[in-house]
Amino acid sequence: MTAFGAADSMKRIVISGYYGSGNIGDEAVLAGILAGLNQVGADAQVTVISADPARTVREHPGVKAVGRIALCSITRAILSADLLISGGGSLFQDATSARSAYYYLVILRLAQILRRKTMIYAQGIGPLRRAHIRVAVANALGKADAITVRDRDSALLLQQMGVYRQAVVCADPSFLVDPDLDAADRIIRDAGLSGLEIAGVSLRCWPGYSGWLARAAKVIIETCREIGVTPVFVPMQEPEDAAFGDGAPSLSHGGDPRVAKGLIARCSLVVGMRLHSLIFAAGAGVPFVPIAYDPKVASFASEMGIAAVKIGDRDFDVLAQTIREAWRNRDETARALMAGSAELRQSALLPAEAVAELVA
Repeated sequence: MTAFGAADSMKRIVISGYYGSGNIGDEAVLAGILAGLNQVGADAQVTVISADPARTVREHPGVKAVGRIALCSITRAILSADLLISGGGSLFQDATSARSAYYYLVILRLAQILRRKTMIYAQGIGPLRRAHIRVAVANALGKADAITVRDRDSALLLQQMGVYRQAVVCADPSFLVDPDLDAADRIIRDAGLSGLEIAGVSLRCWPGYSGWLARAAKVIIETCREIGVTPVFVPMQEPEDAAFGDGAPSLSHGGDPRVAKGLIARCSLVVGMRLHSLIFAAGAGVPFVPIAYDPKVASFASEMGIAAVKIGDRDFDVLAQTIREAWRNRDETARALMAGSAELRQSALLPAEAVAELVA
């Protein structure tokens, strides 16, 4: 994709997802979708449904954007589009709230009612604990023109829900985002950390686990120092994730997923809850310790063949020992991750190739 909206003859695509809210993982997904469309030559005018349209237009040059609650603008954009992309991320889940799942279902069903093509783009499906939401998701996804999911567990869940359209398993779009290593090096230098081996830590608040997380942060910091690496916090969503920054420096990426990916790439080890801190690490060949607070983290760890620590495990020695083992095996793990990185990038292109076919 050389330039979005360069000519009236271009196809039009609307993208629905959790964009414009300052979450680095989701912004990396959007950047990866756009990069993927560009790589497969799917020239299109892209409109993003965003919580902050001005920010989205600024941070993703070439796209248009409409507000996520501006129903009239959303409807007009879909009416003029050839395709609605729903994704990526974990849009169809009710762990955070049922309202969120229904919002994305409404957008998807609106496009289908308006007889526009629809595609599920590299999504992680679930958890879906409420029966009525499972039925609604199965009904809407069953009408999609193409489905791609980012892990095997999501594909299996769709089968169990009665969605018989084949779901293609692919890698997360953010694997296609190139890290900004120069910016990352400047941030690390300005923090006085140049020449040190650093461990990137990415935690997030999670209901019911504030005490556990506070203790876990201390264990992570202590264990990293014990093995001879300097712990630094790399928040994936600011300012929320900055709450864990006490006791170790925090490196700010300024909301740029490329810079965040660069910071992770410069780490020697990553300990993370945030899924995209782990995805960034895997793509850069950096060994990581996943803390599974959500099935999506456990699924990704399983796909990568890496053991995860379960949130809430009161035996903090397990967390400490897992960090020690990850560090001890770091060279072998790094080689394995780097060996698979090209395949992951190729897999991340599968949804973009499906888009190219749908709008051809």
